[in-house]
Amino acid sequence: MESTSNRVVNGLIKRVIADRDLYKQAARGVREPGLKVILEESADALTAIARDLQAQVSSKGGRPATAAGAMSGVRRTMIEASVKLSSDPDVTYIRTLEQMERRLLDAFVRLEATSGDRAMVGRHIARLRLLHLDMTSLGSAAGR
Repeated sequence: MESTSNRVVNGLIKRVIADRDLYKQAARGVREPGLKVILEESADALTAIARDLQAQVSSKGGRPATAAGAMSGVRRTMIEASVKLSSDPDVTYIRTLEQMERRLLDAFVRLEATSGDRAMVGRHIARLRLLHLDMTSLGSAAGR
């Protein structure tokens, strides 16, 4: 993997870590115990994706990202403000995570088109599609 590729993957690692941190934040903030479990499991799945991507960068001689990007703190603050203003914090978390997962999934689909390791990227896409499906289903149920 060349330097440019490492930068792209490291950018995704930072994004995955930031999203994972938001799942953990949401798991701490929701009221529904079942939703808390789903969010914790989703955070664990994102941790596994980050570790796999970090191993990929390391195996190619690069230095993998280990923390979220600089803007992740701003996103956390904005989500917390939205939750505090919401009449139903659980729904606010679900809707936010649903949008976030869509963007992350799109980023992986773009990576798949240029990746030398399509099998690894495809595996992550499958995992992310399941996470997004969970959030979409929860969002649809909450909208009723």
